[in-house]
Amino acid sequence: MDLRIGLCGAQGTGKTTLSRLLARELDLPLIEEQARVVVRELGIERPGNIRNNPRMGMRFQVLCLQKQIAAEEELAGGFVSDRTVMDSAIYWMKWHSHRVDSRRNMEIYDKIQKHLDRRGYDLILYLPVEIPLKNDEFRSTNPYYQREVDLLTRCFLGLVNRDRCRVAALSGTVEERLKTAVSLAKSLWREKTVKTPREMPRPGQVPRSEGRAFLS
Repeated sequence: MDLRIGLCGAQGTGKTTLSRLLARELDLPLIEEQARVVVRELGIERPGNIRNNPRMGMRFQVLCLQKQIAAEEELAGGFVSDRTVMDSAIYWMKWHSHRVDSRRNMEIYDKIQKHLDRRGYDLILYLPVEIPLKNDEFRSTNPYYQREVDLLTRCFLGLVNRDRCRVAALSGTVEERLKTAVSLAKSLWREKTVKTPREMPRPGQVPRSEGRAFLS
């Protein structure tokens, strides 16, 4: 199955669990969350430990973006990714955009937009805030921060070229989300295989519904 699938959403929404299950179910390579890769390489325990070090924080975020793009380009035949390049835009805006000038900010955002336009994703699965936050010793457990990142995620989904990529919002239990995600992926793959024209979505639409997903 030649599909490029990315999961996005705030911390603690179940992306890692779902991405692993989905990759196994669809027999696709898994791209793990690159923030975890970078903290291991830099010898940092968790991203929150560098918030008082702006220079290190910016380096960390740039490395996350570079590694995400490299991993996606290496797996040209398809993958399931725990997070997307848009996550780098979200966290750059949250933590670093006010520290640099507009030119530097646009260099980051343009790089992300170029990647999305060049190939990007066939399917993006957005996970809303539904699951109670748990302390995994890596991510923030601040519920207001989680809601803020969720808001930014929904805003940045507007960067996606809806002519080339489907977006689905998943709700429900892990089992319900997995069942819906598999169904969407298989349906999209059949559509790509027979080259059926896609229905044009409304710009910027990120629909939500309990227990099921809507495509846009």
